[in-house]
Amino acid sequence: MKNTLSLAVLVGLTAMLFSCGSGKPTDQSEKKEQTELPPSLKTEKEGSVKMVQLNEKEQNELKIQTQKVTNNFIDYTVTAPGVVFPAPNHGSIISTPINGQISKVNKFEGAWVKKGEVLFEIQSLEFGTLVSEYLQAYAEERFQTNRLKRVKQLVEETISSTSELERATAEYDRASASSRAAYSRLRAVGVADPEIKSFTDGENIDPVLKIHSPIDGIIEKNFVELGQSVNALENLSRVLDTRDVLIRAYLSPDDARLINTGDSVMVSKREKEENILSATVTSVNPGLDEDTRSVIANILVPARDGWPKPGENVRLSIATSTKKEIIALPVQALTYDGNNPVVFVKKGNGIYEKRFIGVSEIRDQYVFVDNGLSNGEEVAVSNVFSLKALSRFDIIAEE
Repeated sequence: MKNTLSLAVLVGLTAMLFSCGSGKPTDQSEKKEQTELPPSLKTEKEGSVKMVQLNEKEQNELKIQTQKVTNNFIDYTVTAPGVVFPAPNHGSIISTPINGQISKVNKFEGAWVKKGEVLFEIQSLEFGTLVSEYLQAYAEERFQTNRLKRVKQLVEETISSTSELERATAEYDRASASSRAAYSRLRAVGVADPEIKSFTDGENIDPVLKIHSPIDGIIEKNFVELGQSVNALENLSRVLDTRDVLIRAYLSPDDARLINTGDSVMVSKREKEENILSATVTSVNPGLDEDTRSVIANILVPARDGWPKPGENVRLSIATSTKKEIIALPVQALTYDGNNPVVFVKKGNGIYEKRFIGVSEIRDQYVFVDNGLSNGEEVAVSNVFSLKALSRFDIIAEE
């Protein structure tokens, strides 16, 4: 009886061990199957050739449109915001070269001035000293000039010695140098030649420095008032000539590498399109602007009817083209297999090859192709997703 019971227990334990051992591989197999991707989500290896063949019914239903690809220079438009600034040499800050007091203000804000017109008059003791030094040097030079002429004449008549002529020549050179230096100081503070000549012709010296406009333009702002004391190099006014303006276009680095000097530009207001100016790109800055992190293209534009004005925001449309011949596809022709760009190339009646391509850039309505397509091939440009679905269906069927 005991032997029979022991045999039954042994058989039961053996059966339990066998069942536990056989269940473990089954769980691992199920787990493995659950972690695998379904065939519809698997991506094909790049470089593999996959054909999609449509039957007559599918061709009639899908009506796939194709487009022949060509290797050409591609024209396109880059849109960018712009800000208007005074054009180079069309804006000027007027400052005083010496200390003094504003004795007269001839032009006020908004007034049009011509180049050379007097804007301010500054009464200055420092200026009076400069004029006095020039007059003394001028008088000394005239005296030494006449003396040198007399000595030369006496030497020719053998009345004076050569050493006397040498001394007279040296004195004349020193006087001439002093006169030129005094003249240069007057010119440095902005005194014109007619005014300097008037100092030597007049009897009295009026220590008033006249500040002239260096350009034609409009007084944008006066920084001083009548009777105000000013120090050397202090700003007095700002003059702008708005007949020409500089527009700075702010471009992303990707857009900037496509822009060339000489590209045509259409300038318009942001909110309206009726005011449009034609211009060309004058230059492109080589680096990024530190404030905006943009590349700046400079555009010189003659203003029309007072527009645009410095400080305004404008909208720019820059027409450019690729720098080399390239294949461009409509964006409708492109799809993706995972992260890989794909097109469907027509190989025959109802037959399309699923082709992996290299894309350099996607812009507006075009895809620029680096590799994978040849000049003259036809690609599908409609119902591309249907072709992709059919190609995936074939993969599922094969597996």
